[in-house]
Amino acid sequence: PTPWASFSFHPIEAVVEIAFLPIVVCLMPVHSAVIILFSIFSLLFNVMGHLGFELFPKGFTRHPLTWWLNTSTHHNLHHQRAGCNFGLYFNFWDKMMGTNHPDYHEIFDKIKA
Repeated sequence: PTPWASFSFHPIEAVVEIAFLPIVVCLMPVHSAVIILFSIFSLLFNVMGHLGFELFPKGFTRHPLTWWLNTSTHHNLHHQRAGCNFGLYFNFWDKMMGTNHPDYHEIFDKIKA
């Protein structure tokens, strides 16, 4: 993994991912600063997911306040093994849909040991 992978996608995928923005802006008032902040957050989170090393401390995936956030390990498992860890920002979607890698917590803890 490399942070540059954050920018490695097909142009059609980019259009599909950004297509929600005009819809949101038309349906509800959104300040331009919010759009800019969300774009920056999205970019940084995407880069973090492709770093190739884990930023968060041991226990992060099991802590009651942070278990629902994705980690670099979570995203790397998505690329290493097909059919798991589809959530972009949040881990609770994978938990709800049964697509979390079964050894995610153990792999995360092993990396952070």
